[in-house]
Amino acid sequence: MKIAFRFAPAVALLLFLPSLPAAAQKAAPAPAPTRVRAKLDGFDLSAKSGKSANQIGGASRDLGTPRLYAPDTGKAYSLTPTFFWGTSDTTQKVTFRLSTINGVKLYEVGLTGGHLVYPADAPPLTPGATYRWTVIPENDILGGAPPAASILIVGDAERSALDQELKSSSNPASVFVDHRVWYDAVASYTAALDQSPNDQAARKGRAAVYDQLPVTQPLADADWQKVH
Repeated sequence: MKIAFRFAPAVALLLFLPSLPAAAQKAAPAPAPTRVRAKLDGFDLSAKSGKSANQIGGASRDLGTPRLYAPDTGKAYSLTPTFFWGTSDTTQKVTFRLSTINGVKLYEVGLTGGHLVYPADAPPLTPGATYRWTVIPENDILGGAPPAASILIVGDAERSALDQELKSSSNPASVFVDHRVWYDAVASYTAALDQSPNDQAARKGRAAVYDQLPVTQPLADADWQKVH
């Protein structure tokens, strides 16, 4: 007795099709890089280390108040350092103000955006000296000025050591990180990313620096989202 088997045409066709080669199969997405939050003590030299300069009593200030992206007291090597801050509206005009440690106004300028490179023709900064800076919103309805941050221009033996290390290094950002020089570390990584946005080493390096302060941790998160 003969038994006849009937297959639907589509099923019968599949039985005789060769299996697809592995190369034709959809590749699984590469796993995301593991984020390592390194703790780099020493970027903030103040007694407030670990606390955001834009917080009072553990609560955030007015949402319109600018955020200074810097330690309460941080070091800079450059005599024309770059200052970074954040506002709720990047078109909002602010006044950048730099004063001596005793409160004497040294330099002031109005601008928009979120950073300022200290001009070479502004009053010169002295190695070993400490200054205070802040940004003041033109419209007080959006919030007043945040507490000023201190910037220490490194001098003496540490400046000499940095001079020597920078001459022999192809990665100045890493030298600044090793010496916990906040302003130049951030500026160096940012310059590298402006030139090459896909520079993964610079992206991870800046994220690691940003991770050190509560006020810049959201910036670290944003950098890590672009790491691949």
